[in-house]
Amino acid sequence: MHPRCIKCSGQHATRDCTIKEKIEEPTCINCGEKGHLAAWKGCKALPLIQKTSIRKPCKTCAASSKSRKEEEPEIINAEKTTDMATEVSDLKDSLEALKEVKTLLQEFPTLLEAVRQCRHAKSRQEKVLIVLNALVGI
Repeated sequence: MHPRCIKCSGQHATRDCTIKEKIEEPTCINCGEKGHLAAWKGCKALPLIQKTSIRKPCKTCAASSKSRKEEEPEIINAEKTTDMATEVSDLKDSLEALKEVKTLLQEFPTLLEAVRQCRHAKSRQEKVLIVLNALVGI
């Protein structure tokens, strides 16, 4: 591609043009109108430079490690939630067992005394006999 002079439209660069003084009535080499040079931004025929396509910002190392750190707490929170759910269900089971023991003690008040006697019993058979006697009411 050969350069064109914007002053005289010759096949040379503008810096090499023989016209060194200011032109009174310049002619545009793009559109042919008088009154402006080819470099004037208001020219209708001035070639527009196409904008490059919009670039997506790349993910930086800091951004990628940040997203990993945010994912880890979610996993930990999920584990904590399941642990808490099992603890809550265990507590519910324990409370139900205590309610059953309470109703048993209300039905058989001699069981409490039998438990105290079982502390002093030496064998398992003695403990079973003490509890059975309390239930029968002897």
